[in-house]
Amino acid sequence: MPSNPSTLIFVVDDDPAILDSTRFLLESEGHRVETFPGGRELLAAFPGPSPAFVLLDQIMPELDGLEVFAQLRTLDAVVPVVLITGHPDPGIRMRAGRAGLSVVEKPLVFDTLLSMLGTNGAARPAHQG
Repeated sequence: MPSNPSTLIFVVDDDPAILDSTRFLLESEGHRVETFPGGRELLAAFPGPSPAFVLLDQIMPELDGLEVFAQLRTLDAVVPVVLITGHPDPGIRMRAGRAGLSVVEKPLVFDTLLSMLGTNGAARPAHQG
């Protein structure tokens, strides 16, 4: 159980199964979770309640994860973001690294995801091979 059970986490993915399973995992760990089916919906939530962490899918219709991240920064939304992808393209990893984002591959390894949250809800980079 996290030390702060009211940690708010935003999860963005166009796959409803990923949203549901990730919500279940995080809520079972005591976190509050809001899910969004795409980047535009996430961006519309700012300004608003500040999440401790955003888990952001890379490949989505309309805006991809890196585009959404760039727009978050233009909104001055300073929140830790981890990019998730089912397409381990080295170009995506390189662009994410330059943006300061950690990348986690699908299928999600929930132990890795939970360790990235740490005990205070802040995202920490995790080594991904």
